Amino acid sequence: MRILPIIARLKTNCALLNNRVEPAKSLTALTDDEVREGLPIVFVYSVKEAAGSSNLVGMTSQLTPKLFTVVIAAKTSDATSEYMEDVRDQISAALIGHPPYAGHEAIEYVGGEIINIAGGVTWWKDTYKTETYIRG
Repeated sequence: MRILPIIARLKTNCALLNNRVEPAKSLTALTDDEVREGLPIVFVYSVKEAAGSSNLVGMTSQLTPKLFTVVIAAKTSDATSEYMEDVRDQISAALIGHPPYAGHEAIEYVGGEIINIAGGVTWWKDTYKTETYIRG
């Protein structure tokens, strides 16, 4: 799955991110200071592809769901703001219902979960899905 078009879409449509969207690298290599200096920051990576079987004779046409994850590091919410939810809302609005690139169906939301809360930073991941056909 190509993630650069997704990153470009998030950079263009999510003002709260201030262009801090990157392909995933080793998240454990980030220091707390690196993260806190520019919150929020978002990482995108491909999670899974699993083609279905083809029922055609003489050619192949396989529906292939492709999952990708958006990992968000944002300041932890407090009594006056729900900053993570504001960031997630912008990301969802930028992605859901839009195809990531030609030949793919519109993106759908799959689910999300918390990764960690520490030092005033909340880590969250949301997973999204698109589908395409492999033909031959």
